[in-house]
Amino acid sequence: MVSSHSRTSVLPLSVKSMLAIALMILLSGQLPALAADSAPKSSKIRVAFIGDSTADGLWSGAVTYSAQQKCLKGLFNFGRYAKNGVGLTRIDKYDIAEETSKIVENYQPNIIVISLGLNDRQPIVEPLPSGRKVTQYESPEWPKRYKAHVIAVLRAAAAAKVPVLWVGLPVMREAEVNRDAQQKNKIFAEAVTELAASGVQFIPPWHLNESGEDVFASYAPGKDGKMVHIRTSDGEHFTSAGDELVAAYLLPKIIASLKRSGTEINTSCVIASE
Repeated sequence: MVSSHSRTSVLPLSVKSMLAIALMILLSGQLPALAADSAPKSSKIRVAFIGDSTADGLWSGAVTYSAQQKCLKGLFNFGRYAKNGVGLTRIDKYDIAEETSKIVENYQPNIIVISLGLNDRQPIVEPLPSGRKVTQYESPEWPKRYKAHVIAVLRAAAAAKVPVLWVGLPVMREAEVNRDAQQKNKIFAEAVTELAASGVQFIPPWHLNESGEDVFASYAPGKDGKMVHIRTSDGEHFTSAGDELVAAYLLPKIIASLKRSGTEINTSCVIASE
């Protein structure tokens, strides 16, 4: 053993060289294993969640819900790529289409889930070589420009050649906010139809009421049938309990879409079909 004191200098140079070479060989054998550990596990189904805080809620619910299901536990690798505060209006600050392309390249997802729009009740600002283009919110041109950016994100996701699910915004408490959310859902659905890419779907938001027009409610029956708090005080987001209810609605759609694309899922779960 080499001493930790300064007397190590008395070791012959040849011994030092041999030790250094042995150490290099040992490290070179270990490094590939470390790199493999940091990469996505090929045995797990990689699901990328992209968008704003609504997508982050979908991610949170999926993680919690799947962990509670014995036959789903360990089946998925849920990629958390949502970013709070972003949207499709301030392209000059954050380009979600560009970020989606990076996620596709680096994470190599088996399926992509997108949800956003809460931060987009504002003008669209697009960078130009000579400055920037501003489209005022609620102007006649705004929906067309917004849809163009939705399609840009969808096209970036569809480049992965995997299923893409764009999940609509849920019902909101405030009338004006809810009107905006429903308008955006219409735009999202139209963009999916216009793109007409294989495996790309618009998923209507989770509804408390299975039939008829959905209404906002702060409380709803939980998984055990007891009333639980499902919406946060801002009237827009879900609580953790609400995120689980949404996940119970969304995961079967994720699994059905994966199966249609040829991804075999070995699970004994009894999961409702779409």
